[in-house]
Amino acid sequence: MLFNAPFKLGPFLVDPEGRLSPCEPGAVPAFLFRWHGRVVRAHLDRADAGTGELILQTTLGRVRSSASTPDETLRPKSFALVRWLERAVPTAWHVALLADHRVRLKTSTPVALPITAVVLVTEISRFALDLASYLELMDEVGLTVADA
Repeated sequence: MLFNAPFKLGPFLVDPEGRLSPCEPGAVPAFLFRWHGRVVRAHLDRADAGTGELILQTTLGRVRSSASTPDETLRPKSFALVRWLERAVPTAWHVALLADHRVRLKTSTPVALPITAVVLVTEISRFALDLASYLELMDEVGLTVADA
């Protein structure tokens, strides 16, 4: 099948070299995937014609209520882990404890636009692989997975 570039593919405009950029100036192409049982949300935000940001966000877990577990040490260990995570994750990552005790992680990476699918998948894969050990630690300590 032949395509006359540029052409529209979902929320993207595909140029003659196969590179992607958001179709509309205000469009924010987004998708999600699961990694270690967590939902990871990704979206591509355009800063200007030649640059953008890949924004990735996930809920790492939720600090359990003291009423939901007989282990009296779980909540203090969970809060200590959150305080440690805030200092231990890469500097571009931001960890926050939300009012409902969900632990949220958000990061952004500058990208050149238009972007190739290879670069986009590489950036997302790098984030997912870097995130894996932190998620394993969260599971080990007992922070529950929260789909939010």
